[in-house]
Amino acid sequence: MEQETTKTKCPYTNFKDKVMKYIGILRTPRKEYGDLPPCPFVGAEIDKGKLMIDKLDPKESTLLDKVKAYDESDYDSALFVQVSDEILSGHDTVGYQDYINRTMKENGYGHLKCICFNPNDKLDIDGFNPRSHAPYFLINIATREALNKAHKTLAKTKYYDNMNKRYLKYLHKD
Repeated sequence: MEQETTKTKCPYTNFKDKVMKYIGILRTPRKEYGDLPPCPFVGAEIDKGKLMIDKLDPKESTLLDKVKAYDESDYDSALFVQVSDEILSGHDTVGYQDYINRTMKENGYGHLKCICFNPNDKLDIDGFNPRSHAPYFLINIATREALNKAHKTLAKTKYYDNMNKRYLKYLHKD
């Protein structure tokens, strides 16, 4: 009797296509966000070719290698697909995000900040959870200056109006 072998497809094949499909969700206006997109600035970055999209595979490079490549580039921000066999629970997202921010600060990248998007996060606004649509665990890196400017811009809109206290706390906005 012949042994049948099955090939499993790598979940990171065509990762950029999957990320772009997710970005389509993030750039679409939603009533939950005051008729703004969940990520109001990603559309312009994509349209201008200013978003670095890459894979962070610990077998190939370190996070700091990727951060350095982004920091030395002309991109406005970076989105890294975290390659891992482990599934990070929604409860662990903030801790991992804090760890990445500390690591960047300790290594001369304190002017940058990361925001993680975990498909296992349970945060929602009126039942809509954009993070649950993420095809992978994603690490977004941008300058603190750009993120602060974006926050100030959004604060003048209805973007945060429908967020509950838990969501605002998660965003450090309470």
